[in-house]
Amino acid sequence: MGRGTGFYPAWAGDLSLAGFRELGFGGFDHDALYSHADWRGRIRASAGVGGAMEPGAVERFDAELGAMLEGRFSGETLRVPHRVFGIWGWV
Repeated sequence: MGRGTGFYPAWAGDLSLAGFRELGFGGFDHDALYSHADWRGRIRASAGVGGAMEPGAVERFDAELGAMLEGRFSGETLRVPHRVFGIWGWV
């Protein structure tokens, strides 16, 4: 889901159809910081890994991810870009 703008025009249409007016939008970019262990935990808990794979496959995936992180980002804190977006309106 990377590379998105964080803006979903359909949401504005949905709010408008629900009777909301004076719609507002806002957002910002944020680098979330993760240790290797924290990032691995987040990925294991994601729907695409922990929610979709058998336990043995999750363990193998996690081990490979750990090796990749150590090889490419040894000892580094990971900076993972996030985009925060909000939309609001008044009835």
